[in-house]
Amino acid sequence: MKKSFWWPSDIPRRNMRKLLMRMKLTSVLLCAGFLQLSAHGFSQERLTVNYNNINIGKLLNVIGQKSDYTFVYKNASIPDRKISIAMKDAPVRDILDKALEGTSLGYKIMKDNLIVILEAGETVQNVPIKGRITDEAGNPLIGVTVLVKGTTSGAKTDAEGRFKMEVPENAIIEFSYVGYEPQQMKAHNGASFNIALKANSSGLNEVVVVGYGKQKRVNLSGAVDAISGKELESRPIANINNGLQGLLPNLNITNDNGRVSSASKFNIRGVTSINGGDPFILVDNIPFTSEEVSRLNPADVESITVLKDAASAAIYGARAAFGVVLITTKSGKDGRLIINANTNYAVRTLGLVPKIVTDPLTTMEYKHDAATPLYDLYPAAERAYAQRLKNDPSLPNVIVNPTDKNKWSYYGSTDWLHEVYQKSAPAYNANVSISRGDEKLNYYFSADYYSQDGMLRYNPDKYDRYNLRAKATYTFNDRVKIGSNTMYTNTTYAQPSSTMDYLFFHNSNRTPALSVPRNPDGTWTSDGAALLGNLQSGGRSKDTWSEFMTTLNAEVGIIKDMWTLKGDATFRRGNQTGNTYVLPVAYRTGPDQPFLYTNGNKSSASNLSQAVKYNVYNIYTDFHKTFNKKHYVGALLGFNQEYHFFDKFNVKRLDLISTQYPTSQLATGNITQAQQIEDWAVRGIYYRLNYIFDDKYIVEVNGRNDGSSRFRTDHRWGFFPSGSLAWVVSKENFFRGVKDRLGIDVLKLRGSYGSLGDQQWDAYGYMERMKTNNINSVLNGQIPIGVFSPAPVTATYTWQTVKTINGGIDISVLKEKLSFSYDRYVRYTNGMFAKSQELPAVFGADAPRTNSADLKTKGWEMTLFWRDQFKIGSDDFSYGVKLLLADSRSFITRYTNPTGTLANYDNGDITRRNYYNGQEIGDIWGLETEGFFQNAEELKSHPNQAKVGSDDQQYLFYVGDLKFRDLNGDGVIDYGDNTVSNPGDRRIIGNSAPRLPYSIDLTASYKGFDFRALIQGIGKRDWYPGAGNHYFWGVYAQPWTNVQVHNMDRWTPETPNGYFPRLKSYIAEDATELGAPQTRYLQNAAYTRLKNVTLGYTLPKSLTGRAKINRLRIYVAAENIFTISHLKANIDPEGLDGSVYPYQKTYSCGLNLNF
Repeated sequence: MKKSFWWPSDIPRRNMRKLLMRMKLTSVLLCAGFLQLSAHGFSQERLTVNYNNINIGKLLNVIGQKSDYTFVYKNASIPDRKISIAMKDAPVRDILDKALEGTSLGYKIMKDNLIVILEAGETVQNVPIKGRITDEAGNPLIGVTVLVKGTTSGAKTDAEGRFKMEVPENAIIEFSYVGYEPQQMKAHNGASFNIALKANSSGLNEVVVVGYGKQKRVNLSGAVDAISGKELESRPIANINNGLQGLLPNLNITNDNGRVSSASKFNIRGVTSINGGDPFILVDNIPFTSEEVSRLNPADVESITVLKDAASAAIYGARAAFGVVLITTKSGKDGRLIINANTNYAVRTLGLVPKIVTDPLTTMEYKHDAATPLYDLYPAAERAYAQRLKNDPSLPNVIVNPTDKNKWSYYGSTDWLHEVYQKSAPAYNANVSISRGDEKLNYYFSADYYSQDGMLRYNPDKYDRYNLRAKATYTFNDRVKIGSNTMYTNTTYAQPSSTMDYLFFHNSNRTPALSVPRNPDGTWTSDGAALLGNLQSGGRSKDTWSEFMTTLNAEVGIIKDMWTLKGDATFRRGNQTGNTYVLPVAYRTGPDQPFLYTNGNKSSASNLSQAVKYNVYNIYTDFHKTFNKKHYVGALLGFNQEYHFFDKFNVKRLDLISTQYPTSQLATGNITQAQQIEDWAVRGIYYRLNYIFDDKYIVEVNGRNDGSSRFRTDHRWGFFPSGSLAWVVSKENFFRGVKDRLGIDVLKLRGSYGSLGDQQWDAYGYMERMKTNNINSVLNGQIPIGVFSPAPVTATYTWQTVKTINGGIDISVLKEKLSFSYDRYVRYTNGMFAKSQELPAVFGADAPRTNSADLKTKGWEMTLFWRDQFKIGSDDFSYGVKLLLADSRSFITRYTNPTGTLANYDNGDITRRNYYNGQEIGDIWGLETEGFFQNAEELKSHPNQAKVGSDDQQYLFYVGDLKFRDLNGDGVIDYGDNTVSNPGDRRIIGNSAPRLPYSIDLTASYKGFDFRALIQGIGKRDWYPGAGNHYFWGVYAQPWTNVQVHNMDRWTPETPNGYFPRLKSYIAEDATELGAPQTRYLQNAAYTRLKNVTLGYTLPKSLTGRAKINRLRIYVAAENIFTISHLKANIDPEGLDGSVYPYQKTYSCGLNLNF
């Protein structure tokens, strides 16, 4: 059991008082600064003017540019005369009085710094205006902002896209909406506007979610990418994780199996640390794990933002070292009540699975030849019967063994993979949401149900998910609002208990095709019982996860539209229960023989209970103001605290009394129980400062002072700052000529540097912990439990730090039809936890892990997007092509390995893996294969290869065996000292790290039809099949496993250029001969996959409007239906091991309904 630990009480009171004093002082200084900055809004603004012979109208424009005032006047009212004026540090009111002196004009200052110029005797008149705003297709846009230019006075469009308001006559009216280009019109009495906003193809004016706020994309200075939740719509995806694959550059989504309950992993920008490291995921600003995200409703997603560099992520501190994924859920929109309903029915089929030889005679011959000369597998008599069976298929495929009447002999042709899995299985999803918003209340309610049957043929696994979400905001007045965001999730996954172990999937391919499911008397065979029998009646497992979360938030406007104070508190409670029982299945090996049983004839029942408590608190203040129309200043200061508690208990008991009631309470055998309790806490103060001058020069500074309970008190706190700069070159006057000639709309250069701490490690790694375990002796008839001395820890155990340097460019051309973004970065992960210097054996314990390793990752990413539309007849045809491409490489720059040994450099367990200085992560050391020995003379004259031969084959090589190159020319093929300096005849032959991830997203729409095709893949990756990988090596690993179809391409005297060597078993069972990495069998694991293709049709409004349906869309879609792979074996390139739940193709149809 792990020690329960409550961090906040562990902070010394003296340090706590200092922290609170700093927070108070910082808050006072910040408040004073904000008040000073905003003071001009409540007093007269002062300007200096000095002009000779300037037109009055031009002077008004100059004053407007230099101040926060906006002028409204009739052009005809301004006299065509010039004046001279010189005033220093004068109030705007005095400047206006002087400028209008000697004219018949006056003025009146309205709210929102609006100044109306009036003729003598004229009064300010508000005139009514109205209108309707649509998109280019004529669909109404809800929530378009309609403002008097330079003010906050305005309105928003309703559900029909309509608005009406009163404004000063001749005022300039601005129409703006996220994702669309703004427009301006002049107001006059009774004006009615019908405006179609044009979509902004580059998205540079799009507002994206960033840490604790939002920013326009054009104003971002860090490495940030974002997409809309619409990208996930109408796809038959089981969860959000899978739907994000290929949608954002260098956001890498991987899943090592096709089980629906398995959550895909998130990664940003390649290898993070030798200890692993995931991005920090937040949903509505609340931390989630990738597994928790997989349980959410994809239809609830409004947007996804990825913060990639340290400058963008620094505000999140200790857990954001390897990037941040921000998922924002939907809220109610302004306007009438909106109801959305979506449903999808899908059929899933098996993806790529290994192909085996099932003909009994061929199988026996291959296995016999592979086992020779070690033993006589399938003697001549058995092969003779197989020949008779081939000639006469009516003969039985199970007979009594001629040499042992108590056994059966099997001559089956069973493809066990297709016995275990069914051809297809259904999935169903339905969700509904209700939303509405007005000046007071904004709410969003949704419900989601997803159900998927597994691919198992018998007693199939089943997954069910339920989601409820209620989100509301109430506005008391223009300064105070409160809100809540509540979520409930429930998932259930049931499966046969035998499929909980990876060996089930391993054996599904390994079980001999010669075997059959049932004996002639109807009983199970041993293989049939192990696979199919266990599926049908070998027990069942059911896991249920329930989670409730609620966030309460409040916002107070200290200064309207300028300075706000925000706070939120989140409470999450999760519970998991698991119940598993295992029953033995009877089988026979011969006629009238006693039954034998699977699982050692042992039954059992297990129970699991897990509880999670998670509290998150945030309070922060946000200031933003534009001065003189050119100087934007933004500031944010906040405090965050989190506490996470985890308690897991499981019990198992053998020997059930009754199979009808398989519970641990009704069992009589030994009890095994375990409990794990863990808690951790973080606390931090974070800040962000923004400055933008004239929309051209952008400066941002972020930072966080973080404390984590995972470290000793004297190493608990760390300060991690960052900064970024951007230059919008296209705004410069000197660039105007180039901009016009080349059709450049926006050109922006970016750069950033930042440092972050990482605390994703053992919750109690700094503590010396004693462990308990059974002692290998018997005292008084019992095996006692002993307490063992703790492993040593280092006193300097502290943060690993991650520093990132990033540079980027954003450009859009041809009226924003073509946009391009490119980022290049270097990331230094320093102080990684690794083994320290070796200690003498007499010390009696392993050396403690210390911050003794460094890693350098360098890479780049790019996005190229073309979007356009044109007329076909009288209708618009629009289309888009988006290309994402990225790359990264990682190198060890410091590691304690003085000898440079290569031992365990590729260990599958990263905590036991060994590294060396200069190593590129993923490097594969291997032999160089020359080919096969074609004759005895070649064999005799070649250097001795015994040291890389198989012990099962007496280290001997013959004609038809592999021939390796003597790279160091010493006359012996070996591994030298197994060090970097003396690797023998090995060299780096490849690299297993996935590189050049890419995707191509194609979209088109015409006359209500919409089409999408998403192609995704990996451009470069090497893979060497591990020793014992039966999916690839087949009988070359062990003779009793299956013959893979590709094994038939082998060396024989008649086919000397076959792919595999002569048939020879056990040469791929361990790391020798075939099992030793080498150039000939190094696999190209790059692939291209048609990830999604969707065709939809939206019915015309003329048909649906009668039923008061705003939008009705039907569609068909498919996922993962086509893959181009270079692997020799027929296995999925995303699941190279093969011993996993198979991946699937998905075909679906559905509809989207909007009222």
